[in-house]
Amino acid sequence: MFSKRGFTLVEVVAAIAVLALGLVVVLRLLPEGVRSARDVERSTRGVLLAQYKVDEIRSQILGGNPGFDKPGGYGETGEVFPDDPDYYYTVTDDEASGIKELGVTVWFDEDGDGIQDEDERPIQLDTKIANRG
Repeated sequence: MFSKRGFTLVEVVAAIAVLALGLVVVLRLLPEGVRSARDVERSTRGVLLAQYKVDEIRSQILGGNPGFDKPGGYGETGEVFPDDPDYYYTVTDDEASGIKELGVTVWFDEDGDGIQDEDERPIQLDTKIANRG
């Protein structure tokens, strides 16, 4: 006679409930993924900027302008990158005469105050440069 084909109302409601539960779980994970991607992008950019600053100082030292023994050293505090105004850096220089130890710290300034706060994770890059002259 008549064959029963299709879904009952209870089956449809159950399927929608299972689908909704799955979507809730996925939507809860989405903001964490976005936050992680943002942190990775900032860390990668920080490493690139730190390497850029080290290379810039190395070229000044090895190029002789102003050279290895720059008066006052190469230390800088709380400077901003001109092309990346959200990233700040500091440079430490031990001002040694034989092997100069430089440290570059770069951070993304979340609150725009120009000061590295506790929640702003820094990228630290250290290098040594020998006096060849």
